[in-house]
Amino acid sequence: MPSCPYPASRGHPAPSKGGRNLSDEQRRAVYEMLLELAVDGVLPRGAFTNTAHRIGCNWQTISRLWSQARSSLAQGAAVADIAAKMKGKPLHIHILCIFTIIEYHRYLYLGNCGRRPTRTQADIKAAIKAVPQHDRQTLRALAESCKIPKTTIKRHMDKEESTLKARSSRLKPLLTEANAKDRLKYALSFLRPALCGNHVFVNMYDQVHVDEKWFFITKVNRKFYVYDDEEVALRAAKSKKFITKVMFLAAVARPRHDTHRNCAFDGKIGMWPFVEQSIAKRTSKNRPKGSIETKPLSVDGVVYKSMIINKVVPAIQAKFPVGNQPNGVFIQQDNAGPHTCVTTKFLRAHGVSGISMTCQPANSPDFNVLDLGFFNAIQNLQQKKPSRSIDQLIDAVTLAFDEMPIESLAKTFITLQSVMERAMEVNGGNNYKLPHLHKDKCIDDLASFNVACAPSTHQAALLHLNSLA
Repeated sequence: MPSCPYPASRGHPAPSKGGRNLSDEQRRAVYEMLLELAVDGVLPRGAFTNTAHRIGCNWQTISRLWSQARSSLAQGAAVADIAAKMKGKPLHIHILCIFTIIEYHRYLYLGNCGRRPTRTQADIKAAIKAVPQHDRQTLRALAESCKIPKTTIKRHMDKEESTLKARSSRLKPLLTEANAKDRLKYALSFLRPALCGNHVFVNMYDQVHVDEKWFFITKVNRKFYVYDDEEVALRAAKSKKFITKVMFLAAVARPRHDTHRNCAFDGKIGMWPFVEQSIAKRTSKNRPKGSIETKPLSVDGVVYKSMIINKVVPAIQAKFPVGNQPNGVFIQQDNAGPHTCVTTKFLRAHGVSGISMTCQPANSPDFNVLDLGFFNAIQNLQQKKPSRSIDQLIDAVTLAFDEMPIESLAKTFITLQSVMERAMEVNGGNNYKLPHLHKDKCIDDLASFNVACAPSTHQAALLHLNSLA
């Protein structure tokens, strides 16, 4: 007798009807087993039941297989037909039964088998699209709104042809018509003519972007990967609203080769905290009276002016590449209240030449490389360094700024050019998708690459701008 593809069930009852679907190879082996038992084409009493117990399926499955094979031979077939009637490709799954220590091989048929679906994929898609997006924030809320079970929606998302997925939504600044117009003008000002009537963004070598950001000792919510036998370390604070923080001012430019010094310019002008050193007036558990302690400063126009004149301008004069800037260097800042008091006229009054101040459009943090992603990259590195005091926080942020790869800053400037192009596509708005340029694969020289603006985008932006005049 040929070997059985499944071991005996060792006294366990056979599965209920429909508990297993046999593959064609298994059905052939079962048919050969029945032929061994048959005498003149007649099976002995109990053959179906005994075989079903050995295989681990229902006896009616064995009975139908035998009847199908005998019927095909009676109709003149040369070989008995024992193929399964279910259509579809079998999926082979290994299952280890912990009770009998037996490895079973189950075949699930994917295709035209089983109950007909009550809803087609198109019906599910139409029902979900009819639900407002504010009611689609969770699968449970979506299932309740569209009257479709959550499990059905999950299976719909697993389909290859389905494009339903969770997407994040970030709150963006509300733009007025004047804001959109200024953004359009600002983006167009960075374009230069190229061959065949095309336009390319300028290299932005004369731009220095400055901006402030709060850095915290720790974040309220953090994620760690731990095993079941590990405990997540306790993090506690007196108040989540008063976590120690320090504001920093950063200044960066586009990295490139400095031909004058014959070395690489990393683009990192500097990063400075808004703090002051003061003498402790009384003794506490943290320090004795008279010791020097670091305290955060409240940033206003006077403090910002001092930072620009005493820190940013000297750093630019010391580090910035000399030459190839016929119009000098431009410091780009946002137009917040304390910033507007620092103008080119203010710099000239303090004896600063060759450096001018310019403001980016209002409500446009996406036009500054620091807000566009460089600050977040610094913060991710800073959070890896534990800090317990203001001095440790300052050291962690400064070290993270120094450790940031030059390539990250160079990529952010390329992203800025692409963002300006996308803003022109939506007439100066900010309702665009952040572009993915595959910089690592497609761009060889990050320092010299400039995004080419599509002719249709440039023409449409000019037409829209002229219509607003």
